[in-house]
Amino acid sequence: MTDIKATAPTLTTHPTVDSRVGSATIELAADGGSYRAVRLFGAPPERVFRAFTEPDDLRQWFPAAAPPGSRMTTCESDPRQGGAYLFVLEMPEYGRMAWHGTYTQVDPPSGLQAKEWFVMGDEDPDGEPSRQTLSFDPAEGGGTLMTMDVVMPAPEDPEAFMEQSAAGLTMSLDVIDQLIST
Repeated sequence: MTDIKATAPTLTTHPTVDSRVGSATIELAADGGSYRAVRLFGAPPERVFRAFTEPDDLRQWFPAAAPPGSRMTTCESDPRQGGAYLFVLEMPEYGRMAWHGTYTQVDPPSGLQAKEWFVMGDEDPDGEPSRQTLSFDPAEGGGTLMTMDVVMPAPEDPEAFMEQSAAGLTMSLDVIDQLIST
């Protein structure tokens, strides 16, 4: 994957929330087994960290990319090493989707790591989890540069990934910026 920080956006080049809409860079590895997402936010690392870990914030942005009529029925987060999180969405066309996670490293406000299982329906999580690393670095000119590295348990189809997962993530990151930026 490319060195994102070498060409990272700054608040000088993207000073407003509107200028950052759709600006996430998402790169799927050639083998389809991992991806990196990078996004500039107009808020300090402390605020970005809270947006990714506090239920009050998560309830506002997490379902942003879900289809109309979807609702978040569970939003729990215990952001400490060994703490768990659970996010459950009920979607009209797809039913129940749940993200079960365990924080494996928490370093506020610099970042966190987690293992996560995605489950459709009412099943308990099993199998290999995805592994996520999020870093929140102060950006030149203010704000925060978020880098999210995710290693997935199975390779993704590149076309489907970019059309569905990457598009949804981009939309969610835009909503976070609107929520937290001043």
